[in-house]
Amino acid sequence: MSFDLFNESTAISRRLSRQSWAKTLQLARLYGWKPRGTRPPPHHDFHKLNADWHERYLTNDGQVVVREDALALAAALEVSLNDITNDPIRFDWNPEFWTDEDDLPEWLSPEERAMIEECIEGELLDVMDSDPLEFFAGAEKDDLARFIRFCRLGSFIIL
Repeated sequence: MSFDLFNESTAISRRLSRQSWAKTLQLARLYGWKPRGTRPPPHHDFHKLNADWHERYLTNDGQVVVREDALALAAALEVSLNDITNDPIRFDWNPEFWTDEDDLPEWLSPEERAMIEECIEGELLDVMDSDPLEFFAGAEKDDLARFIRFCRLGSFIIL
């Protein structure tokens, strides 16, 4: 699964793997980003549906990251670039590390925790125990810089 991030005003999009998106959010939080929560997809009226919106980032439901949140995300990630090495780092993944749900990061919502638990055999957990500074080392650092420029364009939709 991947995430397509789309800026409607510029028609520019970025595709991030599930791992990259999760690590991007984790890195931004480490550098001071305070998520405002996403807005519901514009094509759904949650009030009419009598439904709750959980303001999640780790789903691709068409939710909106507002301009202020996107700019704050970019600012936090920009600060992190100085601490990320240009040299790639090799990961040694231990699948037994993620056998207990209590090992998941505490900042995840219950829905995001459930989604990650469904992916125990999938591609997300192979990087969850890695340090985000290590994850973005090497070529990933350039991808992160491109994503920062994308965030500076303003609001975007997560598809």
